[in-house]
Amino acid sequence: MNLVKYFIVSIFYIIILCLIQISILNPSFIGCFSYIYILFILVYPYNGNNVLFLLLSFFIGYIIDNCLNTGGIHAFSTTLSAFLRRKLLQFFDGKSFIINRKDFSIDELPFIRKTFYIFSLILIHHFSLLILKIFKGTAFSIILLLRTIFDSIFTTILCIVYFFLKKKRNIEKIT
Repeated sequence: MNLVKYFIVSIFYIIILCLIQISILNPSFIGCFSYIYILFILVYPYNGNNVLFLLLSFFIGYIIDNCLNTGGIHAFSTTLSAFLRRKLLQFFDGKSFIINRKDFSIDELPFIRKTFYIFSLILIHHFSLLILKIFKGTAFSIILLLRTIFDSIFTTILCIVYFFLKKKRNIEKIT
């Protein structure tokens, strides 16, 4: 039953994130380069089904690729980020026994470690995405690296705001 529940909730979440990405944060729409759909990779349960997680990560990238006509670069980048997520979390956790619990949440990490983890995952996603854009015809330059860093910082700020608001809402529910 958990697998079906994760699948249905994840599909709903993917649809919401894709709608936000395509209609509001599309780079050609407002000129910013934030890819908020990577939030799916950050909030998916850490001890959930890995095969389902990789398939759903590919699916969200595939939807974005089809809507933005980008030829598979988002699908590759999200799948790569999903694949490396657990290793990055183990690196930034420092204590591998914490993430092996069934009820682990990213909110349990200290703020600095959580920020570095989110930034690193987003940096990997954005760098692989922009490198694949280069292979489509543009030349490698320092502008690519600067764009990767600035886009990653902007997306990280959006994700941190999401987690801050989520934590604040959970605190309000308790009181």
